[in-house]
Amino acid sequence: MRMQFWRDVIEKTYAGHPPQEPVALLLAKVLHEDNVQFTKSFWIKVIGAREQYLSNQSYTTLDALEAYSEATYSSLHYLSLEALNFKSTDLDHVASHIGKASGIAAVLRGTPLLAAPGPNSTHAAVLLPVDVCAKNGLRQEDVIRHGGTAPGLKDTVFEIATRANDHLITAREMLKRAGEEGKGPAFTTFLPAVPTSLYLGRLEKVDFDVFDTSLQRREWRLPWKAYIANVKRQF
Repeated sequence: MRMQFWRDVIEKTYAGHPPQEPVALLLAKVLHEDNVQFTKSFWIKVIGAREQYLSNQSYTTLDALEAYSEATYSSLHYLSLEALNFKSTDLDHVASHIGKASGIAAVLRGTPLLAAPGPNSTHAAVLLPVDVCAKNGLRQEDVIRHGGTAPGLKDTVFEIATRANDHLITAREMLKRAGEEGKGPAFTTFLPAVPTSLYLGRLEKVDFDVFDTSLQRREWRLPWKAYIANVKRQF
């Protein structure tokens, strides 16, 4: 019902009849008064992907996690570029890979929180891709029971984190290909790559133990790293 509500909001707002709801009214202003050409399908993709995984079920494959990240995180990057009136294949490629990296890293970051035992252990969940878990002999119930000591967990996390890092590497190469266009205002939409990169670096330093408590602490370097990235136009 929640997701259908947002579908209706998008459809009515694009038709020029926004519901009397704050987000809808703001979106209507941007679309019909400011004439920002947001692609409607990006909003619908986000809603559909969120709906598919509302119950916190595991991703069947690493490719499925990547597809989810593309539909959600990458779509929001595309919309951010459109908000700045950028329509560029090269910039879209950068956005796509950053979104995939961020979405994959978010699943890793959330693993100790979702799988945490305790009074709500009946609702504990492990979203790590089933195919990667099976390949490394990891049983998802062991993650809930044993946390970071679950056999096969580190190897599983390593493989997933490697995919995320590969996307960041590709995004950096695509940014170079974009040339001056990627160094202008469009670059600000790519700054979420900074916390993703920092998290993956910290994860490697603790030998891919997602339950290491240091990973749950606030990254004090983030403001400085984001500033440097923005000045140098590199992430």
